[in-house]
Amino acid sequence: MARRWLHRLLLPSLSLAAGWWGLPWLVGLPDLAPPEASPVFLARDGTPLRHLLDEDGTRKAAPVTYEEVPTVLRHAMLAAEDKRFFSHGGIDLLAIARAAWDNARAGKIVSGASTIHQQLIKNSTPREGKRTPGIKLREALQARRLAMSWSPEDVLAAYLNRISFGNNMTGIMMAASGYFHKPLTDLTPAECALLAALPQSPARWNPFRDVKAVLPRQKVILTKMHDLGWLSAEELQTALAQEIVIQRFSGGFAAPHVVEVVKGSETSRTTLDALLQQQVETIIAQRITALREKNVSHAAVVVIDNASGDVLALAGSRDFFAKDGGQINGTWVPRSPGSALKPFTYLIAFERGASPGSIVADLPVEFRSPTGIYKPENYALRSYGPMTYRAALGNSLNISAVRVLDSIGGAETLLAKLRELGLGTLTEPAEHYGLGLTIGNAPVRLLELTNAYATLARLGLHKPWRLQDTPSEERRVFPEKECYLIADILSDNQAREMAFGAHSPLRLPFRCAAKTGTSTSFRDNWTLGFTADFTVGVWVGNFDNTPMQDVSGVTGAGPVFRDVMLHLHEHREAKWLAQPAGIVRARIDPRTGKRLTPQTPPSRLSRDELLTEDHLPPVAAAEDYDSRGRVILPREYAAWAASRENWLGDLVTVAGEDARPQLRITNPIAGTVVRLDPDIPGGGSRLLLQAEGAREPRWSSSTLEIRVEGAHAMAFLKPGRHEIDVTDSATGQKQRTFVIVHPE
Repeated sequence: MARRWLHRLLLPSLSLAAGWWGLPWLVGLPDLAPPEASPVFLARDGTPLRHLLDEDGTRKAAPVTYEEVPTVLRHAMLAAEDKRFFSHGGIDLLAIARAAWDNARAGKIVSGASTIHQQLIKNSTPREGKRTPGIKLREALQARRLAMSWSPEDVLAAYLNRISFGNNMTGIMMAASGYFHKPLTDLTPAECALLAALPQSPARWNPFRDVKAVLPRQKVILTKMHDLGWLSAEELQTALAQEIVIQRFSGGFAAPHVVEVVKGSETSRTTLDALLQQQVETIIAQRITALREKNVSHAAVVVIDNASGDVLALAGSRDFFAKDGGQINGTWVPRSPGSALKPFTYLIAFERGASPGSIVADLPVEFRSPTGIYKPENYALRSYGPMTYRAALGNSLNISAVRVLDSIGGAETLLAKLRELGLGTLTEPAEHYGLGLTIGNAPVRLLELTNAYATLARLGLHKPWRLQDTPSEERRVFPEKECYLIADILSDNQAREMAFGAHSPLRLPFRCAAKTGTSTSFRDNWTLGFTADFTVGVWVGNFDNTPMQDVSGVTGAGPVFRDVMLHLHEHREAKWLAQPAGIVRARIDPRTGKRLTPQTPPSRLSRDELLTEDHLPPVAAAEDYDSRGRVILPREYAAWAASRENWLGDLVTVAGEDARPQLRITNPIAGTVVRLDPDIPGGGSRLLLQAEGAREPRWSSSTLEIRVEGAHAMAFLKPGRHEIDVTDSATGQKQRTFVIVHPE
């Protein structure tokens, strides 16, 4: 009888043992290898900029090992999902019994009993349709086999690497970065408990939507951690009192324009400085908000490290998500640079023997081109007479720049150098651009032009710009001394004072080169410049090409440039370029560009000028001055010297001035045909009136309104044929011209 009872007890026990230890080996395990990290782009210090989605639509960080997961985070996950993880052997029979009892009492399923082993199996097995009892039994056997094959530590690590935490984030590393912008080791117990709460129902407890909804479950987990001896009473109270701050998309969508550029490259680390990038974007947002009433919607900024060519910051618009073109990369879209190309014209002139003290005649001039007559005009619609190259570049005079370009061989000369500097948009032949190339009639990219300015900062050494650590070679494009002279002019606040004033945004508390540019009808404005360490380029405008309202480079892009430069040097000394050997300082007369000696008549206009030893200007001679110490200008200055535009007054005279100058209307030429253009502010209805040989010109017309604005006379056009007269009140001479105006 005893033997029979023993047999009855042994058979079920042996069957259970066989099932517990043997049946699991009849099923295979799914692929439990750690998932590969989804593509992630990093700042230069390793800060995540953006995680791209995998083919399955999720973001995954690099897998972690058990040892890399802090103890408090392990305890939070076990308290939330599987408190007997280290003892149940893959299937928690006590939890199954408890769940069965709870469900029976409730008459419906209110509790589950799956272990972390089972969840890992379920998560790793591709499946379609419902989970049938047969599938659940197979998963249980696989979980048991997993417990017999793997250590608990490896199972927990695999689970933490594969589980979803919502919002397309897979794995605990990705969740810590995505919700808190923290590494695992910096998470607090409260933050660990919140992450542990999410896998059970990521959509229901979405912290991005409502972090308060998940807090009750987080508190349950913290309390359970205390009950299990994993948190002290003091630690529990601290965790319960902590305010949870979710960093929405932190580390997930920074520097979007940069990521779009480098996407698909072999390396994930970029050259960006994450904190600088963030500050640049903030500066753009603040400055553009202040310009909204001027019809300004976007700006783009590039910051380059001069030593390496690394792009430290690149913001392509006001806001990547802005509906008015935010996803357009303003650093790469070709736009008209205005006067920002002028320094390279003067640099070539310096290479060919000119100096900052050389004189250019800033006088009205016309050039014949394949498309007709080209007549450049200065921004202020006036001419300035004899100007040193320093003053002409500093004050950004258009007439002077065009004359200088003409003197060095025209557009072909400048175009070759600009292409050598990496301006890849200049694909047309030189004749297409003509002399207007120097004042910005060709579209260029902000990123490429900023790098061209970085070449000036390196004193002529060109390096390719780079967003990733790729090999690059430097080559000499310009000579050192001449680059230094250009940099000196661009950093000379006095040299630009006539056009920009003494206290423009370009005047910084440290030495800094700066150049502005404004395109026709205020569609684009730019400011670019550098110190020894950094080059900054700024564009401001509208992507739909609508004009801004009287916003120039110094009022639009200039303040953005200033803010970025000040931030760059807030905690770093602003250094200036080292002066190359072979540069000397001499006193010159800015009316003639000649060197002064003790025998030269004194002048309050004389100034020190930087010159190269091998290109010294001639010494001033007695025949350069009259008996009153006035500089004698060539006859080409006669009309200018007699006009209101003569800012030098009685400090100059003209050779043969006793001869009476003949009154001549220079604009408009008789028979000029004008078509009113609605694309130009004011409809193109204002016409500048100019005459030579008149000391006191007085303009009149029987059919047109004429106003004097400052030193200029303007005719306000309307359709028809109109005669315009000018009389020199001082001499009584009269001249007449006429224009024909067509409507739109």
